[in-house]
Amino acid sequence: MRLFLGRRSAPPRGRLVIMALLVGAQLVNLVGVALVARLYTPAAFGAFAVLFAIASVVGGASSLRLDVAATTARNADAAVLFRLAARSNTAVALGTGLVAVTCYAFLDRLDGQGFVECLALAAVTAAIAASATLTYARVRQGRYRRVAGGKLLTAAVQTIALLLAGVVLPQPTGLLLASALGYGAGALALARGDRPGHGSAHPTARDVLGRHRGFVLASAPAGLISALAVNLPVLATGTLLGSTAAGDLALALRIGALPSALFGQALMPILFGEIAHRLRAAPSGVLRAYDRALLGLLASGAVSVTGLALSTWWLAPMLFGPQWRGAGVALLLLVPYMVSQFAVSPLSQSLNAAGRNGQQLCWDLGRLAMTVAVFAAVAVGWLGPLACLISLSAAMVATYAVHVVLTRAALGSAARAAGTPTSGETVPVRSDATHAHV
Repeated sequence: MRLFLGRRSAPPRGRLVIMALLVGAQLVNLVGVALVARLYTPAAFGAFAVLFAIASVVGGASSLRLDVAATTARNADAAVLFRLAARSNTAVALGTGLVAVTCYAFLDRLDGQGFVECLALAAVTAAIAASATLTYARVRQGRYRRVAGGKLLTAAVQTIALLLAGVVLPQPTGLLLASALGYGAGALALARGDRPGHGSAHPTARDVLGRHRGFVLASAPAGLISALAVNLPVLATGTLLGSTAAGDLALALRIGALPSALFGQALMPILFGEIAHRLRAAPSGVLRAYDRALLGLLASGAVSVTGLALSTWWLAPMLFGPQWRGAGVALLLLVPYMVSQFAVSPLSQSLNAAGRNGQQLCWDLGRLAMTVAVFAAVAVGWLGPLACLISLSAAMVATYAVHVVLTRAALGSAARAAGTPTSGETVPVRSDATHAHV
């Protein structure tokens, strides 16, 4: 952890407990991936992956990034922002269910199984949205152990549900329901405790939205575009190349994301909380904290992702069956992409925290445009399946490099605006603000 955050911001006992919880969550996720590969065919998993991608896009953007704005807002504003985010999440999840029912009816698929599938899609959308918003709420309070525990509970419940679904309902609907149960359990665990800003006088929603309109006008569309860019490969592969190809790609991305989830995405709340606090209280150390975290993640990602990809290519046909050989090949071709994602994604909210919402929106648009361009080439026959994966990997490496350049410039500007140098003596971080609840 010191590699990522520095010597002064790593109380050994609390951080070790958090890391143990995060490691446990990803080990359980690994078991879940193995169960999916053994219990489901690539075609069935591909059909689920397409639906889950829709839920991830909608659920990830449904809060309008108001929860992200709340992490750096004053207490009274934060309470209002979290409440508005929760209401938006609920409305969007209900709308997702209604749209799904309408589409299934139009396609003449609204039988009993289709209706349950629509309900499962709405449920997993709501659970993903609630879990994300509550995670930001606990990050604001510095309750990192609660966040890590929620991830472990999510993984455990989801894995158990996957096993049951593989026996009782071995269909995409069963996978959706298992995911909804997992994210829902994690959200319930995060919901326990005081509400952010509880007991303080709250301003009106109109005043709060006026002060934080940048997150609505720029960051919320950026969140939606970002989610589309992340999930478009599976959606487009399912549409252009079929469910089996989508299943191979989805499994490759899940396996490749395991190191990212363990050392990267699982650390995102902690890393973002540290950088957000430095922007508020000690801007002189923010650029150094970002560089330290980025270099640590890049080194860890290069070793872990490459090793995992080689192991998957070699072992997947033996462990999961010859039908999953394509997943190992896909992961090998995506190694540069996965390493870049490992290093940059956990720190991606730093650009928003520095107030560069417009730049974040432009970057997300550029990443989406690059992804669309790759699959447009597939649609017109210019690229085959393997060339598509190589092109996608190269395009994503380039876009993540641009994000690093933009973020470093924004954080350096924030430090200079505060009248402090971007390097030099260490500025202590207030221990009671960042570590009181770990």
